[in-house]
Amino acid sequence: MRITNLEITNVQGLQHAALVVSAPLLLVAGPNGAGKSSLLDSISMAFTGQPRRVSLKKDMAQLVNEGAKKGEARVTWLDADGNEQVCGIALPAGKGSPLVDAPFLPFVLDASLFAAQKADERRKLLFSLTGASASPAEVAKRIQAKGIDLQLFEKVKPLLRSGFPAAVAQAKDYASEARGAWKAITGENYGSDKAEGWEPDLPQVVVNAEDVDAARAELQGAEQDLAEAQQTLGAHKQAAAAAGQRQAKIAQLREVAGLAERRRNKLTTDEQLQDEWSEKVMAAETAAAGKPAHEPLTCPHCQGVVDLQDGKLVAHQPPEKVADPEAAKRLAEYRGYLAVAQRAVQNSQRDLKECEDAAAQIAALEAESIEALSAEAIQNGEQAINELRQVRDRVQAKLQSLQDAFDAATRRQDVIRKAAGFHIEVGAWSALADALSPSGIPAEILADAIGPVNKLLGDMSATAGWLPVQISADIDVTFGGRLYGLLSESERWRCDTTLALAIAILSGLKLALLDRLDVLDLPSRGQAVKLLRAVTGNASLDTVIIAGTLKEPMAKVPDGMQAVWIEAGHLADHQHQAAA
Repeated sequence: MRITNLEITNVQGLQHAALVVSAPLLLVAGPNGAGKSSLLDSISMAFTGQPRRVSLKKDMAQLVNEGAKKGEARVTWLDADGNEQVCGIALPAGKGSPLVDAPFLPFVLDASLFAAQKADERRKLLFSLTGASASPAEVAKRIQAKGIDLQLFEKVKPLLRSGFPAAVAQAKDYASEARGAWKAITGENYGSDKAEGWEPDLPQVVVNAEDVDAARAELQGAEQDLAEAQQTLGAHKQAAAAAGQRQAKIAQLREVAGLAERRRNKLTTDEQLQDEWSEKVMAAETAAAGKPAHEPLTCPHCQGVVDLQDGKLVAHQPPEKVADPEAAKRLAEYRGYLAVAQRAVQNSQRDLKECEDAAAQIAALEAESIEALSAEAIQNGEQAINELRQVRDRVQAKLQSLQDAFDAATRRQDVIRKAAGFHIEVGAWSALADALSPSGIPAEILADAIGPVNKLLGDMSATAGWLPVQISADIDVTFGGRLYGLLSESERWRCDTTLALAIAILSGLKLALLDRLDVLDLPSRGQAVKLLRAVTGNASLDTVIIAGTLKEPMAKVPDGMQAVWIEAGHLADHQHQAAA
């Protein structure tokens, strides 16, 4: 960016300045309060559209020269292709045509800005300035080279879009979670030395799988013996119960069979009574009208009405007349008594048969061969079963104890394995956090690219005859090895100037604005001019504008340099430019 023309009106302390810039190095000099810094601020606002010396655009009215209503700054310059470009700003509205997409521009317009940034901001700027790659692919390659599991990196890789600090914070959170998991499984607070090879206390009894299998086999034998004894005793008890039921049945049947003689006698009596009433019925029938007077019967075959005569069924013939009316009257009564007698005979026959059947059942039951144990034998069997139960319970308790001990040993190994896994995880996440921290991979990437930056800073420092300006691995600015915060005002000016020139060269802007040259003593001013003539003379920079308070205009201007004098807010008529 080679500035060719400046036109500034009523901006801060500068009332008017119209200037053709004819050399790459322009010195703006004058007494205090003449408007030198106002000229540099005007150029900066024209390029960026941002206010200087006030924070907000609404306060830009304060930047208009006292007594004026509006101000303007206009800068004409040539781009890399030699095309003329114009940018500017109007006050107090703040409207203009600033440059866009020029992230490094503020750092060449204000030389002190780089050192004023926070370390992370400086790092980000240098990454962008040097083109150093911090892409996920580049980081992954370096992660793998350190022997860190890439699967862990994949979990935090999306956070790299927000910067390395976000990824580091996430990796530390994962490490903290792994420490918590280690504590949860071990019951102890995590410590890297403690966790290395950590094991819980050994159990009092060490049991192997063979011991457990042997106890389990012993239990199975005891349970089998108990089951067989219970089955045998159950069969004996069942046989004893069957024998008891048989004896009870025999006793019951004997009571029935014992009634046989009495029931036989009763049957004889009932049969005699039946015969008597049968004869009485027959006599009454004979007495009645010459024919048996009786009620007709029903033939079992043809269902016709018949009479019983001499043991044979004949067709019923109703009596023609009743010879003995009295006998006929009692015939029905006799027949009723006969029916009762017949039923009694039937009942007695049935009861007698029950006795005979009972006797037959007794004989059959007594013929059965049932061997029943004695009560003492059954009691002994029950005692044996109780003893087998006790044996089984002891073996079962033994097995449970061995199983618990074996499980405890198994759990112990599992706890050891899990604790070791979480310890490895803590170490892996911590290693990843360290690798992504500012002193890790970011520093490596920056170190790979910052070498040329420090070389350029060192070369320019040597050209000026100053102590070397460098950027450390921690992105600290140093001057002769001393931190920027420990430097004097003039030493900081040297650092700021060297850094701004380096940014202007590396960014391709090839433009720098430098104020307060007067902070240096006369020998140091000469060194600064020597440096600026060198970087503009070899075309590393197109335009450098430097301002400072001098007692009087320069009597002789070196080659390649233009000098102007500002006084009371105006450019003086006497301007000097050496031959190019």
